[in-house]
Amino acid sequence: MPHVVVHYFQTELSAAALERVQQSLVQLLQQELSCPDGAVSIDLQPIAPAQWQQQVYQPLIVPRMAELLRRPDYRY
Repeated sequence: MPHVVVHYFQTELSAAALERVQQSLVQLLQQELSCPDGAVSIDLQPIAPAQWQQQVYQPLIVPRMAELLRRPDYRY
């Protein structure tokens, strides 16, 4: 039962773009984790760039830096 949370800089995404993101993530997770379509949930969370360090980087990235599948190439 994968649940994906994607934090991203706040931007306008069309309905078509949201659908492409959803379909791409679900397809990838189904393929790589062998899970059914209905098991995947996705939460897109737009964050204002000025709030990134406080809401995402410090509380979510820094404590898990060693465990991240992919680390960012920026630091605050």
